[in-house]
Amino acid sequence: MPLVQLIIALIVVGLVAWLLRVYLPMSGGIRTIVDVVLMLIVVGMALWLINTYVPMAGSIKAILNIVVVVATCVGVLRVFGLWNQVVRGWRNLTTRYFHAEDHASTPSPKAPPVV
Repeated sequence: MPLVQLIIALIVVGLVAWLLRVYLPMSGGIRTIVDVVLMLIVVGMALWLINTYVPMAGSIKAILNIVVVVATCVGVLRVFGLWNQVVRGWRNLTTRYFHAEDHASTPSPKAPPVV
């Protein structure tokens, strides 16, 4: 019975998306938000379907869930144009950390050689 409900829900989501595109004029920002919400609904339903009906080990299921959540987060960030800022911030953070580590591990020129 839940499988029938899932199919009906997917059909309803498809119809709502089609009706919104055809009959409701929306600005770009509102349309983007609606598209993201519909995408999240479909991804959630697909993940639920896989978790419920595909037999697999618990560890593989956990890894699959993590991958889908991370991919969905990246997709949402890319849709809203925030992904490049996240990548830039990560590069700044790791560059500072690794440069600080490099400077801390190199001996100063005034230090006597270790024999």
